[in-house]
Amino acid sequence: MKVFFTIFILASVLSSTPSFCQTLSVCYHANCFKKKTFEISSNTRDQVSAFFASVTSAADEREALRYAVRELYLEVAKYSPIASDRGGNFSDITADGRMDCVDHSRNNFTFLTYMQQQDWLQYHRAGEIVWRNPLIINLHYASQILDINTGASWVIDTWFHDFGELAVVIPYEQWKNGYYP
Repeated sequence: MKVFFTIFILASVLSSTPSFCQTLSVCYHANCFKKKTFEISSNTRDQVSAFFASVTSAADEREALRYAVRELYLEVAKYSPIASDRGGNFSDITADGRMDCVDHSRNNFTFLTYMQQQDWLQYHRAGEIVWRNPLIINLHYASQILDINTGASWVIDTWFHDFGELAVVIPYEQWKNGYYP
């Protein structure tokens, strides 16, 4: 009876503990000065997967990416101080969880690569990190996706807005020419 009770308790504890799918690493505190490795919970994985369930076009997929990236950032915030990040570089200059465009571009690339590895991206693939410098002092980085059918380049940029807001997804050329919402 004691053995049965021990097995029952152990099974109960294990079944109530969230299972994890994959470990990712993200960075923050400007220029990726600090890094955090975290495990994506099965709940978050299921939620992110659900964003892509009804995708039937490249435009649908780009919209799903806005929500999926936000969901992954919300997961990271459970393990790091990034929820204190504010849009741009100056509203959160003393915050421990602040992120500049280097941090955002690398994190978004990590998220895009993860989603690609999960086979959720059917119309796009993760591209290399891109940069622009429309003004001498306005160097800016972002992540990129490439449309598999047309080759069109799109930028995913979360740096503009406060933590928890949806990513900006716009054509690369528009972003390259200095786009700012």
